[in-house]
Amino acid sequence: MRRLIVLLAAGLLLSACGETPHPTTEPRVKLKLDAPDSGGTTRDDHIAVSGTVTPADATVQVMGVSAQVSAGAFTADVKLQPGGNVIDITASSAGRRSATDAVRFVRDMRVDVPNVLFQSPDDATAALKDAGLVGVVEESDTWLDRLLGAPQVCATRPAAGAAVARGSKVTLETARAC
Repeated sequence: MRRLIVLLAAGLLLSACGETPHPTTEPRVKLKLDAPDSGGTTRDDHIAVSGTVTPADATVQVMGVSAQVSAGAFTADVKLQPGGNVIDITASSAGRRSATDAVRFVRDMRVDVPNVLFQSPDDATAALKDAGLVGVVEESDTWLDRLLGAPQVCATRPAAGAAVARGSKVTLETARAC
């Protein structure tokens, strides 16, 4: 048994001998991102990616598509998918090791509730529909109040400016006088 252990140890020592890894002597391409900052959010369907690369004649790919490079500065327009996006950037040049980076960005699909205060219920409902929302009219006047004058929107739930999911219901509180 002891002889077997000695043989195994000798075999392990001999197998570790041989080639030693050589460090790569090729210089690395330098890649610096200027925009956008990682972790940002936008409601746009695309985003501009820009930065610099050294050497100035290096090629840059953003999401696998060649970016415009001029005097070491690059730009690319990237289409964003709804939700989280990871944008990969790779720079390469002959005789150099490639450089890579990634930017994480979120495309927010929510819409803002438009300000429809003091509009007629019909106009407010149409404005909400144009924004991708559903207006629900809640009347607080009596039938007599409606005969005396046209109702108008006095408040919305959620309030104007609130970010909500497309297709959400927005309650329109109406009255003859707000």
